[in-house]
Amino acid sequence: MSITPQEIIDKAFSIKFRGYNKEEVDEFLDKIYFDYEELVRYKDETEVYIKRLEERLSSFSTDFPKRTVTNEQEPEPLNDSIFY
Repeated sequence: MSITPQEIIDKAFSIKFRGYNKEEVDEFLDKIYFDYEELVRYKDETEVYIKRLEERLSSFSTDFPKRTVTNEQEPEPLNDSIFY
């Protein structure tokens, strides 16, 4: 990400005549900081979770023996049904 939560907190704006209300800007930046920090943390946790899932998935896919095609016929189904 190109901006960090700390950069949001550290950002300083110059004051001009009839500029924005400093307290309102600070409150808004504080809200953005906390939301952004939470999103960054969630993104990092999600990336770790996805990596663990990918590792588990790769272990499952290597455990199965490869199926080979043979000339043998498939077994006939059992006629256990009461309708036969």
